[in-house]
Amino acid sequence: MVARTPSKLFIDSAALIAIFSKNDQYHDIAVDYYSSLTKKTTLITTLLVISETYTWFRYHVNYRTAIEFLDVIQDSIASKWLNIIYPDPVLDTQAQVILRQFQDQKLSYVDAISFAVVENIKIKDVFGFDSHFRIKKTNVWPLGL
Repeated sequence: MVARTPSKLFIDSAALIAIFSKNDQYHDIAVDYYSSLTKKTTLITTLLVISETYTWFRYHVNYRTAIEFLDVIQDSIASKWLNIIYPDPVLDTQAQVILRQFQDQKLSYVDAISFAVVENIKIKDVFGFDSHFRIKKTNVWPLGL
């Protein structure tokens, strides 16, 4: 799927939902892509993506699944497989600039924070199913959107 192993990979909520939800239209491709990653890749996301994903599972699936998701996230953090970026005033300001800059796009605040993180850390690859990431000239895996 990937010609090279990305050293840094931002993971979006759509990818997390697809991995954990067998009913998601992208479940199989998300699991295959995730399984192809090695420890040479550092996964990066934000607390807001984790919050958005937990909330989706809580509202659309059930409490147990939402908590199991959080348990997997905690294990991934403990094993150094996943790094969580916590929003701060600088990210907030950058997100607001992005929302104003791309007013023609239907971006959420979570999207804008994610864009700011991708830009700040110079991440070239995103694991997700949201074509909005193309705005920031990133490679969007696994569909190559």
